[in-house]
Amino acid sequence: MPIYEYGCKKCGHELEEWQKISESPKKVCPNCGKRSLVRLISNTSFHLKGSGWYVTDYAGKKAPSSNKKESPPKKSSKKESTD
Repeated sequence: MPIYEYGCKKCGHELEEWQKISESPKKVCPNCGKRSLVRLISNTSFHLKGSGWYVTDYAGKKAPSSNKKESPPKKSSKKESTD
C-alpha cells in the first residue's frame, strides 16, 4: 500500500496516510477540522539498484559520435636547413 503525504492549506499541518490506490483522497484536516487537505508530491523512497537500470548502465556514458570530422594534418612550423 502506498503512503500519501497531505498538507492543510488552512493550518499548514502535514501528515502521511497509508491508503489503497483505489481510495479517494482525504479532504478533512485532522488538526483543524477544515476541508482543506491537498495531496502533496514528494520524492520516492526507493532506488533501483543493480545492472540493467539507466543509472547504473547508461548515466554518464557518452554515445559514440559518428559525425566526427577528421582534422587535417598539421604543418610543421620548423624550416628545413640546407647546409
